[in-house]
Amino acid sequence: MMGGLVPPVSFKGFMATFRCLQSGNTVTFTYQHDIDSMKGHQGYVRLEEPEVTIESVESDTRTDTAFAPVIKRMGRPRKVANV
Repeated sequence: MMGGLVPPVSFKGFMATFRCLQSGNTVTFTYQHDIDSMKGHQGYVRLEEPEVTIESVESDTRTDTAFAPVIKRMGRPRKVANV
């Protein structure tokens, strides 16, 4: 019953991405037995992904500026007298 289930994206367990040497397509696996079976495969190479840590995210300084959202009035526009 677990074969079709995929863990959520925020799953921080086992995760590895492999690239096909022939076509260049990439495949990401999350289960350890899938990762182990791909390590022995001759047609794929494992891609090393840089790990994002909390310290690296906090050290980045923001260069964009905050903006106020445009407030749009709801409903029908006011009636204007044509004089």
